[in-house]
Amino acid sequence: MKYEDENVRPSATEEPHEIAAYIIQSNGGDAIAAVETLLDEIEHLQTQLSIAVAAMGKGYTRGWTPTIERS
Repeated sequence: MKYEDENVRPSATEEPHEIAAYIIQSNGGDAIAAVETLLDEIEHLQTQLSIAVAAMGKGYTRGWTPTIERS
């Protein structure tokens, strides 16, 4: 039985160029389609983060709230 976590993050043994090659291969070798797919995923994750921020109370995180900007 596969657990969901197995598909969430690539294994630590894979190099970033191998992951990039896999993403491009998954899009039929089209680099533009690969970037568009990644941008769609980013947008989805930002939406999910916004929902999570709205749903959790400040007491749960001791006043910390996630932000979209990198620090």
